[in-house]
Amino acid sequence: MRQQNNGRRRQNRGSNRRNFNNGNLNGNINKNTVIDSSGPDGRQRGSVAQLNEKYTSLASDASSSDDRILAESFLQFADHYYRLQKEIELNNENREARIKSESTPNLNNSSIIEKNESEKTAKKLSRRKRGFEIRETELSSIENNDEGKEVKEIKNDKTENNNLLI
Repeated sequence: MRQQNNGRRRQNRGSNRRNFNNGNLNGNINKNTVIDSSGPDGRQRGSVAQLNEKYTSLASDASSSDDRILAESFLQFADHYYRLQKEIELNNENREARIKSESTPNLNNSSIIEKNESEKTAKKLSRRKRGFEIRETELSSIENNDEGKEVKEIKNDKTENNNLLI
């Protein structure tokens, strides 16, 4: 049996849209990527900067024709693409900084590797052993504080005795 579609074509909503990793812009989009925007005036196409400029100009046109609601709608779209543009710039700066840091040789690289290995061995201890180590360090710090108090008390006693003799 044939399904009836009542003379309508199926609207494939979202099939033409690109999925940029569910909104995360971690390297999947750059400043030249063409984006489809379905705004209040229909579908717009262009890069992030172009869409920002289009919606800003549409907002100024709408406000000049005394349509504040449409102008606000266009400004919200423009703000969205402005934020996307800034996020893309930030991602590019972070990528360049990471590449730059990877290309410069580290003089203290061997000490960093040793620290990482010691951290890994510390992480391999069981939870129970880590708890014992923490308790031991607490007890040793308390003992050190008690010894420090005894030394201070002895010094105070000596100064009191010296004050009595004078």
